[in-house]
Amino acid sequence: MAGSEARSTPRIGPPLSFSARVRRPRLDATLDRTFDRHLTVVVAGPGFGKTSLVHGWVERHRTTHRVAWLTLDRSDDSPPAFWTDVLAAIRATGVVPAGSALGEIQPATVFGAREVDGVLAAFADLSEPVVLVLDDFHLITDPEVLDSFATLLARRPPRLRLVITTRADPVLPLHRLRAAGQLTEIRGRDLAFTLEEAAALFRLDGFDLRPDQVEQLHRRTEGWSAGLRLASMSMDRDDPTASIERVTGSNRAIAEYLIGEVIGGASPADREFLLRTSIVDRVCADLADRLTDRTDGAEVLQRLVSDNAFVTALDDRWFTYHPLLRELLRHRLTMDHGDLVPELHRRVAAWLVQHGEPIDALRYSILARDWDGAGRTLLSCVTLIVSVQAAALASAVEPMARRALTEPGLYVLIAACAYHMEGRDYAAMHQDTVDARQFLDGAPDHLRATAEVVLDLFDTAYFRMTCDADALLSLARSIERSLDGATVRELPLIEHFQAIMATNLGVALLWTGDFAGAGEVFAEADRQLGEVGLEISLLNTVAQQSILDAMLGRCRRVDQHAGQTARLVERRGWGSEPQALGLYLALGLLHLTRGDPDAADRSVKRGLAISGRRSDRMVRLGLAIAAVEIAILRSDAAAALEADDRLRAGLAATPAAPSHIRTWAIIAGANALTLAHRPAEAISRLGDPLPGRSFRSGWQRVALARAHLELGATAAAESVLQPVIEPGWTCREPVVAARLILATIAERQHRDPVAHEHVTAAVDLAAPERIRRPFRQLSGRLHGSIRRYLTLDGQHADFVGEFLDAPAVNPDNDTRIEPLTERELTVVKYLPTMLKAAEIAADLYVSVNTVKAHLRSIYRKLDVTNRREAVERARARGLL
Repeated sequence: MAGSEARSTPRIGPPLSFSARVRRPRLDATLDRTFDRHLTVVVAGPGFGKTSLVHGWVERHRTTHRVAWLTLDRSDDSPPAFWTDVLAAIRATGVVPAGSALGEIQPATVFGAREVDGVLAAFADLSEPVVLVLDDFHLITDPEVLDSFATLLARRPPRLRLVITTRADPVLPLHRLRAAGQLTEIRGRDLAFTLEEAAALFRLDGFDLRPDQVEQLHRRTEGWSAGLRLASMSMDRDDPTASIERVTGSNRAIAEYLIGEVIGGASPADREFLLRTSIVDRVCADLADRLTDRTDGAEVLQRLVSDNAFVTALDDRWFTYHPLLRELLRHRLTMDHGDLVPELHRRVAAWLVQHGEPIDALRYSILARDWDGAGRTLLSCVTLIVSVQAAALASAVEPMARRALTEPGLYVLIAACAYHMEGRDYAAMHQDTVDARQFLDGAPDHLRATAEVVLDLFDTAYFRMTCDADALLSLARSIERSLDGATVRELPLIEHFQAIMATNLGVALLWTGDFAGAGEVFAEADRQLGEVGLEISLLNTVAQQSILDAMLGRCRRVDQHAGQTARLVERRGWGSEPQALGLYLALGLLHLTRGDPDAADRSVKRGLAISGRRSDRMVRLGLAIAAVEIAILRSDAAAALEADDRLRAGLAATPAAPSHIRTWAIIAGANALTLAHRPAEAISRLGDPLPGRSFRSGWQRVALARAHLELGATAAAESVLQPVIEPGWTCREPVVAARLILATIAERQHRDPVAHEHVTAAVDLAAPERIRRPFRQLSGRLHGSIRRYLTLDGQHADFVGEFLDAPAVNPDNDTRIEPLTERELTVVKYLPTMLKAAEIAADLYVSVNTVKAHLRSIYRKLDVTNRREAVERARARGLL
């Protein structure tokens, strides 16, 4: 049953079994180069003594050098598992200083190049040089793991030296290290025993063989360490010559023959013990007793180690058998006691469940083809699919999930749900839930309720990913009612279910526009998820709550919670987790509100980079809306319209998108049209003012007012904004924007007291949260009111003073609020000169047509018809 191992097994630190029993100075000297070179590779087939050699070398340097040891297994063949165990091994050496990211990174289900870069950068924190030994590196075949390790080799952290043992040349760019003189290689031919070393080995085992006898054994085994050792263990002390004559055949034949002799020489009780315990890759005394129906497991294992019977002590609890011995034992077990194998797998599964290892228990139940047992275990741990163990759970249930196509049943379909959810195949997951419900009536009474809730929760994930917030809300309410009053006896995972349901309910309320309800539910979900320890789901809740806070203008809360969480996420290597997606939207909205388009752009691009077609569609659409708003804040009409086209295409592909998202998208697109001087289209797209005092209605009225102002319809702008400045609004920024637009109208009409009143009200709302975007967009038209505020010693003079740098606009002559682009500002500087368009083009290294296009745009924006007027208007606006 190769490759099925309990994740709780300790594999950090060299094994405690015998190391190299024969001192081999020539190889020790080669290994000593490790301290001066970046990588040492010990590569040879099984049984060549790779681990024993390195172990002995480590033991001799233990008091003078720090060594981190990790024995790899197949479960490490994924980026999260590999780097989790590597970091644990390094931490165990004590060279990670307090506060280092190396002490906090906790790889989760997604651990890509960005996260690996964080680990590699953190290696600079090592307080002392350390040698990292990776034993059995040949078990690593995942391209992503190999690529990340190749990156480590390329970076060459100065305080880290690497030693790997492997059965085959690793798929790594060793040629570069070899050419740079940074590679030490020990291969099978190096590991082969010399005649002198072979003689020393036999002497240690009590055989004083003649030189010709040693030569004969050496020739037949070709110096193979395991062959010599097996030969020594099977030799008859009374007739060594006859024993040597029996050592014949290929390496494999020798191994099988000699291992057979070891088993054959064991007592019937020990032979049965070995056969039964070989079912697992690593065994402890308690598990051995469960498998053998005995009570002396600890004694037997210790004796086998002492007898060097190819049993290795990993530490004071766990033991493992030589792979060749274990393989032969399993073959014998299958041949001699085939009917017993499934029962042994079931015993391992039951033991693992009792010891809190349900994922590994699933693997053994599946090996036993105990689908009911696997199903029961899956229902006891299915919520791990929304935890850092999601990938491990999906991997464990994959064989069970594949049965859903040919032998569907409740348990295998739930396994398929988990497998497809982790693989982001939500359509398949949804079909799995539909099919599974047909089998609910046949479920055991004590499991039916749990299975039904589990299927409902998978459906909530489907509705979230397809952006159907209305269906999500309805189902979340239904789950809430079904859980109300239920007991732990009826639903053992009720606390987990309630926490996950609360998160989904909060998400549904948020994206259907019920901000008050969402806030209450998120607070409860935060508490519940913390209690049950679902950190990844808690990350999602924090992200969604931060989106809500950003929409409400609670910038300080977003800065505190989302900012801190984002930093924690990066330190733990969770930056590419789907549950982190909302953080980037929240931070993008925060930076927009704070008037920083560059920071907003970085957050939004990060979010879009980790999202995809199978990610949370609601958040992805939010990111697309934010991209439009970023271009608007930059006054880049072309980019804003282009982003709006992408947004509208995304909405067209999302028929279930809720009205909250659709209206928000319409508002963003309308603002882009207004920026592009197409206000009539913007008004048509926006429609009639929405009732109420919601996020949507506030921003829609602001967008309508901007479009009306672009048309010169001042009265219409004032009328549509009047409700927004009435008391009772919970979203701050649209109220701030409305006040400032009304102030610009009043200033244009020379109603200075009214303008001052609006500016003061806007500042009082904006300053505590540092809401800058409306000021950035309008401050050029409010120079008079801003100066007046400062002259009258306004309460937030420090905040208002930030906006004096904006170029002043003459409200009597300029009705548009459209700043020049950076390139247009450059061209404006040439206007007072005598240079012609062709000469300006030559000076700027652009075409003359480009300069003429910029001039036409400048004249339009400044509302002039010739160069002289443009110079005058630019000077009046402070551009020159």
